[in-house]
Amino acid sequence: MSTTLWSVAAEAATPRAAKTPAPASKEAPADEYFGTFGMSPLSIRSTIGFLGRQYHYRTISDRDLLRKALITESALRIWRARYPQDSWLAPTFFHLEQLYQAVQTEEARKHARSILKDVVLYFPETKFGHLSRARLAAGFPPLIAESPLLVTPAPTAAPSPTVAPSPTVAPSATSSPEPAETVTPALAAPPSSPGTPGASPSSSSAPSPQPSATTK
Repeated sequence: MSTTLWSVAAEAATPRAAKTPAPASKEAPADEYFGTFGMSPLSIRSTIGFLGRQYHYRTISDRDLLRKALITESALRIWRARYPQDSWLAPTFFHLEQLYQAVQTEEARKHARSILKDVVLYFPETKFGHLSRARLAAGFPPLIAESPLLVTPAPTAAPSPTVAPSPTVAPSATSSPEPAETVTPALAAPPSSPGTPGASPSSSSAPSPQPSATTK
């Protein structure tokens, strides 16, 4: 009995190792959203690519492009604050810098330079950190004139299909039935009475031949 109590007391006196919390995930989950408009990591990356295609085909003005790019950049920075070790952050920041550099305005160049400095600061040992340092050292090329925006035609309502009128069938001339020929029965002649002059006898008897006299 005393041995049991001693073992329990010894176990209680032995300090237990504190449980270490599970390490947080380095990669941002696909269903986590950042920024005012709730952008996921995938939507941030796809938005940058979509804006680049719009600029290439000149279907968006520089002002609208920068406004949407800044919203995307804000969500990207929140993503970096929550998951600083995410491996997709460095290429996404560098992709956004390429979008800013393509726009031929001083304001866009200012944002591009800021992104390059952030990549060098936060991801210095990555490939994109080395590329950012080289680009900052080389500087940006001079601004050039942009091609005009592509005019988007105003949508017009599709014409409603016209139904061709069905051909009118002329009424056929109907021939009126000819009246049937009415046959009037002939009136029978009244029987002639005997002695009526001009009446022919109903039957005529031929005179019988007389026997000839035989001479002995």
